[in-house]
Amino acid sequence: MAAYRTTIRDTSDTTSYRLPSMAGVAKGRGRLPEESGAFHIDLMLAAQRCMDPLSLLNELYERVSQYLPVEGFSWRQEHDEVSTPFFRKDASGHCVLHNLELTQADVRLGKLAVCAERSLSEEESAWMLRVAQSIAFALRNTLLFQKALFEANQDPLTGLKNRRVFDSEIAREQARFVRYNIKSSLVVMDLNGLKSINDTWGHDVGDRAIRLFADGLEQILRDTDHAFRFGGDEFCAILPATNLYGAKKMAERLDSWLAAHELSLPSGERITVRTAFGLAETEKNSDEKDWFRRADQSLYHNKLKHKRTAA
Repeated sequence: MAAYRTTIRDTSDTTSYRLPSMAGVAKGRGRLPEESGAFHIDLMLAAQRCMDPLSLLNELYERVSQYLPVEGFSWRQEHDEVSTPFFRKDASGHCVLHNLELTQADVRLGKLAVCAERSLSEEESAWMLRVAQSIAFALRNTLLFQKALFEANQDPLTGLKNRRVFDSEIAREQARFVRYNIKSSLVVMDLNGLKSINDTWGHDVGDRAIRLFADGLEQILRDTDHAFRFGGDEFCAILPATNLYGAKKMAERLDSWLAAHELSLPSGERITVRTAFGLAETEKNSDEKDWFRRADQSLYHNKLKHKRTAA
């Protein structure tokens, strides 16, 4: 089963998912809240502030752990699964798992696994189920929101970030340079001969070439670097805290990787995916548009030079 990754929120970097505060949270001793209505209202108000299911589960943990000896929660719907940091999936030691089926008006809204220090009584289980049911739709909706956000910022063919995210990230990197005066580099790339591949072997092979290139780009980049697909055969990479020499070395590593990973066809033919590069680094008295323009011009000149050499 695939585990849901909250890191998809990274695209806009506006907020991060909320981790539970362990300070001052005493484990419950089986005393349920006297005013259950106030508890539910407080939880539902918190649910309205949550933008992702993990934050919502953490809000649930903070409140429920005051009344029940729970150690964590895990919510699963179809192929997506979200767990709080201290949830133990395998019942072991002092952990007792309770599985709750969440439904609203015959709509299935997933299953909530409760990891507790002991078995819950019937009264506690019934109360826990009512609490979970009250936020079931909120859990489903936050997951759908995160998926929509992820898809809006991701290129569907390669899985790389798209032009929309690039525009935000290059402006952010230019602002970092203005503030800290640490140079970063931009690499603009396109695939040589993609049209010829499409015309000769078909667009499905062309798509494979694009995916292979994206795989190579992700393989050779550092965790702090950012890769993007503009569309068609155009790609970009932002290399923070990297000068032109480092950017050139990155381009050379990608060339070597592509040369070592040819595209194999059922006919036995092999295609070497090749690319052209344009490089530019941040400069004073400039902005992100000029930064991109200089990298794009570098790409144009390198392609022109390559054509003249080939001729």
